[in-house]
Amino acid sequence: MGARKKIPQEELDRLKRSVSVADLARLRGIELAPHGKDLIGLCPFHADHSPSLVITPENNLWHCLGACDKGGSVIDWVMKAEGVSFTHAIELLRHHDTALIHANTGKPVVKLQIKKLPSPIEKGADDYKALRQAATYYHETLLTS
Repeated sequence: MGARKKIPQEELDRLKRSVSVADLARLRGIELAPHGKDLIGLCPFHADHSPSLVITPENNLWHCLGACDKGGSVIDWVMKAEGVSFTHAIELLRHHDTALIHANTGKPVVKLQIKKLPSPIEKGADDYKALRQAATYYHETLLTS
């Protein structure tokens, strides 16, 4: 197995600064309302009936105060929203941060070329079922490799 290339901290910091979490939320159709220095809206990661998503534009961070209790940087947002790994999220942000930032300007948005892999685990599966599905997936993958 090849060694993974470490992503420089400077690049991670640049991505965290250059891509707005609020813009990503709006691209997903989330209406954000001002709430002091923050923005609030419905969290897209669980069935939200009252605004529990808090975005702090000053720090470019997000946090759900509701059922999912998730949060973090723009990288964490892409990981959660797209269901991808940390490295894959970095790739998406690396190659498309300009398109994401300017998506609401009317200019054509670049289509992602990196395909999202289907999850081997059903959405909403209980722990036992998820573990069984993961084991089956890895067993089948091992047999074919």
